[in-house]
Amino acid sequence: MPRQPVVHFRLKPTDQAGYSNIYLQFIYHGRRLFFSFGQSIKPSDWNEKKQRVKNKLATTIDGKFALNDLLDNLEEICIKTYNESLKDGIPEPEHLRMAMEHFIDKNHQPKESKQKPTLFSLATRFINGEIKFRGRDKSEGSLKNYHAVTKHLKDYEAYSKTKIDFESINLDFFYAYVSYLQKKQKLAVNTIAKDIAILKVFMGEAVDLGYTDNMQFRHKKFSFSEEETEHIYLTEKELYKLYAVQLQNKKLEQVRDLFVFGAWVGLRFSDFSNIKPENIVKSDDDFYIKIITQKTKELVIIPCNPVVLEIFEKYKNNSNRLPKAISNQKFNDYIKEVGELAELTETGRLSTQPKERLCDLISSHTARRSFATNFYLQGFPTIDLMKITGHKTERAFLKYIRVSKLDTAKRLNEHIKLKWNNNLMRVA
Repeated sequence: MPRQPVVHFRLKPTDQAGYSNIYLQFIYHGRRLFFSFGQSIKPSDWNEKKQRVKNKLATTIDGKFALNDLLDNLEEICIKTYNESLKDGIPEPEHLRMAMEHFIDKNHQPKESKQKPTLFSLATRFINGEIKFRGRDKSEGSLKNYHAVTKHLKDYEAYSKTKIDFESINLDFFYAYVSYLQKKQKLAVNTIAKDIAILKVFMGEAVDLGYTDNMQFRHKKFSFSEEETEHIYLTEKELYKLYAVQLQNKKLEQVRDLFVFGAWVGLRFSDFSNIKPENIVKSDDDFYIKIITQKTKELVIIPCNPVVLEIFEKYKNNSNRLPKAISNQKFNDYIKEVGELAELTETGRLSTQPKERLCDLISSHTARRSFATNFYLQGFPTIDLMKITGHKTERAFLKYIRVSKLDTAKRLNEHIKLKWNNNLMRVA
C-alpha cells in the first residue's frame, strides 16, 4: 500500500531585503502542487526540521494570526481535501489550491468594510500592489521594499512591546524606531532613510484615505537623510580593454559580452538581460533597441553602436541574439573575475575603499552607470541622456551618475596643463 503523501513547507530564495517566501509543497501520484500564500520570514527564523517558524508567537504579515497556526491549517486542509477527493479519482493540484485559497479568503483576508483599517492592513495593500501611483503598477522592487519596511515595523512592535498603528506614529516613535534600526537591526544609513521615506508614504496614503488625521509624520524633524555614496564606473578605454581580453572560459566570455552590451545601451540588468527579438528594430539602415523598461514602464529607444552589433552577430543563433542571462549574484561574481583578467586592478578609485581594486568593485549596475557617466562627461545633452536612461528629473539623473572627486581633480589638472602650455606658447 503506497504511503500517504506528505505536505512540506519550504522557503524560496531570499529577496534583497533578506526575507524568503514560504510555500507549500505537496507531491502525490506524479502530480506537484506548489502553493504560495503571501507570507515570508528571515531564513534564520525558520526551523527546517519542523518546517515551522521558530518563534511560536510570530504572526502573519497583517499581525492578526499566528503564522504557525496558518501553516497547520493549510496542511490540514490540503490533506483533508486530497483524501475526500480520492473517491472520485486523483484530484488535480488546482482543486487542492482552490480549497486552501478559499480558507484564506474566508478566514485571513481583512474585511475592510467591517474592520477598522490598521497601519499593517494598509501596508499589506501596498505589498499586494493594490495601491498604485496614478493608476500604474508599482515595480517589483518597490513591492519588496514595502514588504521589508512592514517586517521592520512588526519586528519593532514585538521588540518594544508596543502597539504600532496610525496614531502611534509621532516624534517619540521616530526617535525610538530609528535607534532600533541602527542598533538592533544594524541597517545602513541609506536603508534607514528609505525605510522612513516609505513609512511616510504609508502615512500619507492613510491621511488621503481618511484613516487618520495624525500629521506628525510631516514634522520637519521626522526625516532621515541619506548619505552620499561613491560608486565606480568604467571609462570607454576600460570598457574596450575588458572587451578585448581573451577568455578561455565560455561562461566568463558570455558574462563579459553581456556587461559590455549593457555599458553601451544604458539599460538596467533586468532589462538588458531580457532583450527579445522584437526589441531590435531597424530604421534607415540603422538598428535600435526599443523597449519598455520594467522598473519605470518608460519606452526607451537606444541606437546600436558597432560593438553592440558585433555582439548581436556573435550570438545570432540565440533567440534574442545575446548571451543567456544568469542570476544577478552569479553575474556579479563572474564580471569581477573578468575584470581581474583584464588587469583592471587600479586601487584608490573610491575614497571610502582606497585599497579595493577596480575589478572587485564592478557589478552589473556598473554597466548602466558607465553608460550615463561617459556620455555625460563627453558633453552629450543631459535631457537627451535622460530619455535613454529613463530618469524623469535632471536632479535624479545627476544624483545617479558618479564622477568621483579624483575624476574631477584629473579633469582640472588637464585644464591647468592645457592653459599653462597655451600661456608658454604665447610667451615664446
